[in-house]
Amino acid sequence: MNMKTYRDIISAFSFAISVYILILNLFCTCFTTGDRFQMNYFSGDIIPFNLLAIAAALLGVVFCDKIKIREFANKHFTLLKIILLALIAVIGVVFSLACGLGTTADQLNVQNSVAELRNGVVDSFRRGQYMDIYPNQYGLALLSYLASFVVGTYNYTFFRIVNVICLVLLYNELSLIGRQIGLGKTSQLLILLIGVFFMPSTLYALYIYGNISALALSVLAVRLIVQSFEKDNALYGILSLIAIFFSCVIKSNQMIFAVGILIYCLFKAVSAKKYKKLILVPALLICVWLSSFIPKQVMRKLTDLPLDGGVSYISYIAMGVQENDQNYPGGYNGFNADTYVEFGGDQVMQSAYSASVYFETLEEMFSDPGYFFNFFTRKQLHQWADPAYKAYMCIQTCPEHDTAQWFYEFIRPDHAYPVIIILSFFQIIIWTGVVLALWFYKRHKHLEEALIMPMIFVGGFIFHTLWEAKSQYVFSYFVILFPISLLGLRLFKEWFVSRDKTPISEKIDRLNNTRLNWNFSFTLAAAATVLVFCEVLGLATLRTQFPQDRALYKDYVRQRFTESWNPLSDGRYILTNGDTKIECELINMGDKTFIKDTDGSLSQAYKFYTDKDELVIGFNDDYILWYSDGEPRTDYVLYGTLMVSNLDDSKVWHFEKIG
Repeated sequence: MNMKTYRDIISAFSFAISVYILILNLFCTCFTTGDRFQMNYFSGDIIPFNLLAIAAALLGVVFCDKIKIREFANKHFTLLKIILLALIAVIGVVFSLACGLGTTADQLNVQNSVAELRNGVVDSFRRGQYMDIYPNQYGLALLSYLASFVVGTYNYTFFRIVNVICLVLLYNELSLIGRQIGLGKTSQLLILLIGVFFMPSTLYALYIYGNISALALSVLAVRLIVQSFEKDNALYGILSLIAIFFSCVIKSNQMIFAVGILIYCLFKAVSAKKYKKLILVPALLICVWLSSFIPKQVMRKLTDLPLDGGVSYISYIAMGVQENDQNYPGGYNGFNADTYVEFGGDQVMQSAYSASVYFETLEEMFSDPGYFFNFFTRKQLHQWADPAYKAYMCIQTCPEHDTAQWFYEFIRPDHAYPVIIILSFFQIIIWTGVVLALWFYKRHKHLEEALIMPMIFVGGFIFHTLWEAKSQYVFSYFVILFPISLLGLRLFKEWFVSRDKTPISEKIDRLNNTRLNWNFSFTLAAAATVLVFCEVLGLATLRTQFPQDRALYKDYVRQRFTESWNPLSDGRYILTNGDTKIECELINMGDKTFIKDTDGSLSQAYKFYTDKDELVIGFNDDYILWYSDGEPRTDYVLYGTLMVSNLDDSKVWHFEKIG
């Protein structure tokens, strides 16, 4: 066991997968509609434009010294770093205060369970309810519960400000990791500049789901573990363990970072003969185990329930080979939750059923190789070729009555479209840099440290190839590669400047008279070829879908998404539910609608779901409003829409526009 084995294996796998993802992005950009339907479109790209973007980036790197950026960055490094970090913070805070107090889906379900728990109600933890179905939320719920004693429940602004602080920490840590792997001050500042303009990460700071905070702590843990070996200081190792513990408490999928740190520790300790450092391996395993054990035990005490349920992990894998209605295969389609409820919360029975479904589905796929390649290519396209990583869609919980008008305009799908186009070019350049870093990495002296992030990325890629798919979930593995990409661009520049300028004819003559020796570069190329061969087969099956989806998405944007965001146009209506008639004015904002009363006051925000002349009025994601005997009623209806839920006529409204 030595670091050469570590370097060769990690570089071969990460190079192959990075080439694969780069080609995906050259051929396609995936767009997700900015509304509750989350429709995904695979829009074929104009490949020459993408190649021009790569060429422009490489030329810019080669000739960047002409404008003396390096001297300016070195001279004012500290001041520029403070300014850039402050800009990340200011933009995040402004967005947090402007976006309104809305939230929905899993975010809201977790906060609902916390509010109920504070009032002594444990219904959401009972068999078949949200927290029982998804025990991976215990950690986030526990932290929210503890915070509620200081800031109260449903304090979304507080959580968003905490996320902004973590966002600043994230980019600062990425910059420091850049220094660890040998990046200069200019590149370290470039990482922070990316943090200012890369909107998906800022938008995710508004998403109260632990994404940004968990990622920041994981990146901090990576930086600290490297310093633990560099400085031979146990304190850094202990701090790294603490960081990864809290990261896994917040989001259990951060275990992938923990595994990456564990592999690094194992190889580094043995190769450097620092055997005392091997204690970090079992300590890390204990921290990961405690990150789920402690929240579960505390929740058992608080709820006085056994809390022995939870959907089977195999159900996520089975769902990962199924289609869904949003046009991204392997994505959420309710299979895990639905089958869990169907089997009465019996995890063993659900596991057995899910395993049978998984193997039956794979058998059907293998019988049709064309569909097999098509399915997994679309699955990877959705995850790795979505430049916004569903960030805009996730913020469609906004706006509410207190949302700033400019923010509402900012997140509109037609206004987000040009931003996503720019992000698609940015994404291609980042992946180009990663590929170059892994090709030229042997020229670099900080090899072991530089390969930690690609190793974690490989783990994330493999995991989400098998698991439920969503670009939102792989967002973390893209962000952590920023320093690696900049390193690749720098290594390319160094190679270009010092390259062998012998005429090609002489090189060919020399090659003809030279015995070829096996080189590690051939290993990288061979590894990439295997994946690219599969990729070509998969992309070939999508030739007709690319132009079709591009046209559908442009039509969606051009028609101003009236069917999904604003199902009823602004104006006066008569709404009828049974014997109840309400005359009112409806005002749309985003995918929510306000009811303006006769006194001019606005209601809370509702979501309207329509089908011909029928209407469901929903709020707080899974609740619907209706009347019985002249009195308003509310009901919990999972998915509460006409398309999914089977609602009886008493809960359905009819509408007539009168002005």
